[in-house]
Amino acid sequence: MMKLPIIEGVIKRRILINYQVESEIISGRLPSIFKPKVVKGKSIIGVCLIRLEQIHPKFVPLSLGISSENAAHRIAVE
Repeated sequence: MMKLPIIEGVIKRRILINYQVESEIISGRLPSIFKPKVVKGKSIIGVCLIRLEQIHPKFVPLSLGISSENAAHRIAVE
């Protein structure tokens, strides 16, 4: 089996924003196999924004590292 290289980097920023949304709104946007998790009558959705810097395999010099800004949406399901 091929050994994967160790990746190093720095999490420079992480922002997590959560919202409460009417469950009926979310139900129609999920694949039918998923059901939204309901807490006190509301569904929970969120967006996670993350900035990674100095990303590089351990054997590569830090000066050749890259940066990456990413966003992921999340919906709590049962």
